[in-house]
Amino acid sequence: MERYTGKAGIVILLLAGCLSLHARESRDTVDERRERIVPRPSVYRPDSTIRDTLRYEYTRIKEVAGRSSLTKELYKLIFVNPKSNRVNVMRTENSEFRFQPYAGKRIGRISLNILPPYGHSVYDTLYEEMDLGWIKSMANAVHMKTSERTIRKQLTLKTGRELIPFEVVQNEVMLRGLRFVDDAAIIAEVDPEDPETVNLVVVCKDNFSWDMEVSSNFLNSARVTLGAHNFLRLGHYAEYRINYKGNRPGELRWGNQAQYQIKSLWGSHVDLTAFYQDDYLAKQMWFDLNRDFQTSWTKWAGGVQVSRIYRSNVLVDVNMVNNLIPFNYTGVDVWGGRSFLLKPRYRYNRNFYVTGRFLNVIFSDRPPVEADSNQFYYNRRNFFTAFTYRKLKYYKANLIFDFGKTEDIPTGFYSVVTSGFENNDFLNEGYLAYEARYSYFNPHREQFYSFEAALGGYLNKDGVERGLFKAGVAHFSKLYPVGSWRFRTYGRAYYITGIRRYEADYLLMRDQDIWGFDSDTLVGNQRISASLMSTFFLPYIYKGFRMAISTALDAGMIAPEKSSLLKSKSYWGISAVVNLRNDNLVFKNITLRLSFYPVVPPDMQHFSASMSGKWQEGFYDYEVRKPRMVVYE
Repeated sequence: MERYTGKAGIVILLLAGCLSLHARESRDTVDERRERIVPRPSVYRPDSTIRDTLRYEYTRIKEVAGRSSLTKELYKLIFVNPKSNRVNVMRTENSEFRFQPYAGKRIGRISLNILPPYGHSVYDTLYEEMDLGWIKSMANAVHMKTSERTIRKQLTLKTGRELIPFEVVQNEVMLRGLRFVDDAAIIAEVDPEDPETVNLVVVCKDNFSWDMEVSSNFLNSARVTLGAHNFLRLGHYAEYRINYKGNRPGELRWGNQAQYQIKSLWGSHVDLTAFYQDDYLAKQMWFDLNRDFQTSWTKWAGGVQVSRIYRSNVLVDVNMVNNLIPFNYTGVDVWGGRSFLLKPRYRYNRNFYVTGRFLNVIFSDRPPVEADSNQFYYNRRNFFTAFTYRKLKYYKANLIFDFGKTEDIPTGFYSVVTSGFENNDFLNEGYLAYEARYSYFNPHREQFYSFEAALGGYLNKDGVERGLFKAGVAHFSKLYPVGSWRFRTYGRAYYITGIRRYEADYLLMRDQDIWGFDSDTLVGNQRISASLMSTFFLPYIYKGFRMAISTALDAGMIAPEKSSLLKSKSYWGISAVVNLRNDNLVFKNITLRLSFYPVVPPDMQHFSASMSGKWQEGFYDYEVRKPRMVVYE
């Protein structure tokens, strides 16, 4: 384009652009007819790969045409500017499709492009929207940019190895899960000098180095969290939290929590975490070294954790609500596992895992224990083995559970049989459990369904003890258009019951059951809950602010083990929620919620208002980790 000079050249350029657009529109018409026959959803791509697309042509032609008043007016007669300040909606696609043409080729050069946290997108850095001006510039200036070495340490992709599409996808998912990365994309390009070599460009948009979250119900609860996502530009995470709980005893009203984490220590993919907590929930400290099964091609994983616990509401496998009895113990937790890669089937990537774990809990101080009392405080040594089968693939989308970055929709099946043995102060017990998770995403209807179930317990001469059964279903709809607005509906139902649990081991009705519900007096051994929610995503962006409005209806029932759950009292919650997001602020998400509860227990009010930095929960976790007891909560 640079060789055209003068007004005549500009006119020729504009006319050539028109002919090019007409030709592309003709091809688009044919492609649209094909898509109606065989739908092929596409995702918008990073601008580094669309230099020959209409968007780039619009930008370059407008830039050249703007050099004189004549060509500027001619441009206005021919072209219509793309709309700005609108929320991008990503069409879903199978995450592997972009990399299938390069399968089996050799990975060549791996380049990195690390973007500052504000004013950019990994999918379209040419996209412009109104922002907070000088605040954005100042924030980018004080931000500690992630070093390329830090990103390279996280990748399992290596130069000279074969390119495997699903491994590239899992590296994208892993990068997006890092605290110091806001969004990420990997672009594959055939090397022009060697058609059998593929060069990769890893585009990462930094999360702002500093983080703050404020959460409060404006009545008797508040929490402030300060964090550094990218301490010393090394990708280390440091966090400090202070909280207040007004309905707790005096010495437990105020508390604090600190955490320091290093991802992929020295490039080994071993994570180091140090944690300290002293608040109304627990007083504890622990140190952890852990290596996960990062991709389906990771053969070995394992870890070790050493903990010192002085007080807690969760102890190994039981929920100890409002526990005020002094105790003191040391825990040692060691695990390891091996992954076996299976042949893909029906576009699912499949693995089989064998994992083992040793957990040792020894008390230094505890109340008197007997065979039928204070079982929480038994010294115990646990051995577990798990056999896991997993098949998995991902779809890309947005505007689901996160209002900003790309979201990876997992679809597949997870099945695990866990067996174990416990040796404690009074007896030896076996353990057996089965868990299954299934999720399905329809890429044509863009609807998601998921199901989970688990059954497990300890086995001894008296039968099953400390057992449970639970099941849950969830769904979200496609993104429906209403004019320029978009909305989704969400639904879920969940049931759990205990089987011969300890007397003081019971369930509560909490926030995950009914939004904003927080009672310590409503207890039982079986519980059912359900919710329906609709979320409207407004299309406008003003100075970087985007908005979503939600309405939710939650319901739940809880009852003792031998009572009829369906005859117990039902509790309801009706909520209206406004979520504001601005990537130019430290507080990226601000969620304001107003809830009404027609029936409440004695320690709750009918109305609740809260502000937090968290919006919605995410998808099922399909990651394979250390064997565990099925959680009763």
